[in-house]
Amino acid sequence: MSEDSEKPKKIKDIRERLGRRKTGTPARKEAGGVTPPPPSVMPGAGGRPPSFLGGSGPGGGGDPFRSTVPVAGHHQEVRIVVDEEAVAEHHEGISKRVRKLMGFSGAIALFIGLLLGLLASNVVQSRREYNRVVRDGKEIYQSVRDASDHVASAKVLVDRAMSKAQPPIGSDPSVDYEALDQLRTMAVPFTAAHFSNKTFVKFNRETVDALLAYARQVGALWEEFDRLANKSLPPARRAELDAAAKDEQAVAATPTGCVPSVGQAGVRCGLVYVDMPEEQGATKVNVRSAKGGRPVEKELYAGQDLRSNASNYVILTNSEQSKGVLGQKQNAFVSYRKELRALSKLMDETTQTQGRLETELGNVASLKELMTP
Repeated sequence: MSEDSEKPKKIKDIRERLGRRKTGTPARKEAGGVTPPPPSVMPGAGGRPPSFLGGSGPGGGGDPFRSTVPVAGHHQEVRIVVDEEAVAEHHEGISKRVRKLMGFSGAIALFIGLLLGLLASNVVQSRREYNRVVRDGKEIYQSVRDASDHVASAKVLVDRAMSKAQPPIGSDPSVDYEALDQLRTMAVPFTAAHFSNKTFVKFNRETVDALLAYARQVGALWEEFDRLANKSLPPARRAELDAAAKDEQAVAATPTGCVPSVGQAGVRCGLVYVDMPEEQGATKVNVRSAKGGRPVEKELYAGQDLRSNASNYVILTNSEQSKGVLGQKQNAFVSYRKELRALSKLMDETTQTQGRLETELGNVASLKELMTP
């Protein structure tokens, strides 16, 4: 009895482990006291096989060894659920990044464009400035060439006046009033106005220095022309200069000297007129204390000892350097000739500067202009 009572309990435990509880009629026992398995676990029965045998679900009766992979050709519906908000946010993020990238690329392109434009503008500006320097250099060069003709004409007049004021030996000195008048009427050929509005600052230093020096020298020349002409051309001054020129001739034609004498006051010298001998190398000459006076023979001084018989010698004077002392009237002529010499020296300096400037500007004038848009 105890054995029979334990069987239902075991069956119950099995059912509970299989997830099934007894719902039908009581299990019938086979002969021999063995209880058959419930219909739910019998092959071919209407019940669903246990889940560990691969049952196909309620009312199935499927083969526990059948594959669970769907049979080919069996239509299976697949649904894809799309989150439109997430997609929109994703696309919006991509769009923002694209816009940022495009904006950054556009800024770079704009910067490069501006840089290239600036470089191109600088190149064009440099070429235009270079061309302006070349054009201005050619204009200044032409102005200097035109001025050089007037300076050359003025130099001819200055040289002519100088040759008359200091003629060769045997000729009478004189003042060339005509040359002075022509110099005064000549217009100033070159001033700072010829280059003040030009781009000469791009020239090299030597050219600029020569340009400024030339303008300064030409201006000084023409000022000296006016001053000397205004001083020499008035009638009263002409008469004074003519008289001084005659005394200059007389002094030049009559050499002078001094006869030394030694006394308690030391060595002194008395001026005399000297009759120069015609013979070359003569050591004896006649001297006169006045024009037309009695001649006295003296020996030309050549370094002898003057401590004894000093009055036997005569020392020749430098007439050129003594004209201001030998005659009062010739001082005006000496002053005129001195001014004329200074003018001639300035003229030579101006022509030298002019030649250097023409060479420097000629190099600029030979340049070709560059092509510009």
